[in-house]
Amino acid sequence: MAQPRTALHEIPPDKIRPNPDNPRLVFREEEMRELMDSIKEVGIKVPISLYEDGNHFILIDGERRWRSAKRLNLRALPAIVQPKPTRLENLLMMFNIHNVRVDWDPLPMALKLRDVRTLLEKEGQPTHAKALAAVTGVPLPSVRRALDLLDLPAKYQRMLLKEAEKPRAEQRIKADLFIEIYKSLHAIEKHAPEVMESVTKPGYIDSMVRKYVSGVIDNVVAFREVSKIARAELAGVSKKQAIPALIRLAKSRKYSIKDAYKDTVEAAYQSRDLLTRLQGLIERLSALKAAKLTEEMRTALRALRAEINRLMG
Repeated sequence: MAQPRTALHEIPPDKIRPNPDNPRLVFREEEMRELMDSIKEVGIKVPISLYEDGNHFILIDGERRWRSAKRLNLRALPAIVQPKPTRLENLLMMFNIHNVRVDWDPLPMALKLRDVRTLLEKEGQPTHAKALAAVTGVPLPSVRRALDLLDLPAKYQRMLLKEAEKPRAEQRIKADLFIEIYKSLHAIEKHAPEVMESVTKPGYIDSMVRKYVSGVIDNVVAFREVSKIARAELAGVSKKQAIPALIRLAKSRKYSIKDAYKDTVEAAYQSRDLLTRLQGLIERLSALKAAKLTEEMRTALRALRAEINRLMG
């Protein structure tokens, strides 16, 4: 391996190539314009990092600065040249940079995580989720979500990459949608596996995406209620009631999560929530003394007693 050049160098943009292992695949125009405005005003204050490869230099860190420099027709960029890494070292450097910067888009990160897994497999090293988290420094929940995204059909991966090119405020289809869909699917597979005898995994994903795009499902958080339906027995509701609703949810175009939730576990969860509140109220009332009750509190307690008498007959 070549020895590092410790001095700061001025490298022409045309002699620099992007790093093929950089998970940052999306460069939003609005963000690029902001960076170019900053460079026009104060220049490039933080040097980019490179390694030498034949007659060119490959970026380690600073692709947005390099792209901006090219568009601004700058003569050269300040750069630090480092030794050429191995492919695995190169990928891990990208992840280390990621951990101290703004997050990459989830799908590009997942695609590079797959490359890390492949290289680790060739070296006979562990490649389970915990091992990938340890070697890349990416939090374990993020690794697990990334592995789910790798299971997405190619059409949805293309959809996510195309959507990611838009300004964040204009993006309708995001990785969060598929992450929540997969969470709900995992809950069904674990707690109501009978559903999967009538519904395929790709069919479930297609149905949920279609309903989200059409507005039948109006927010990604709604998928968490699917998990509650799948765990119906924990709320005291029979699986025999939940399973048909989940199958209908996957197969009927107009049947929403809100409908399925109302038809199955809504009343049970409301009752459980009310019971928790009542137990908390009883605990707080037991600590009160009559002498400290205000007239407003006495009025409220009389109303509460009236409702209790009505309910208890």
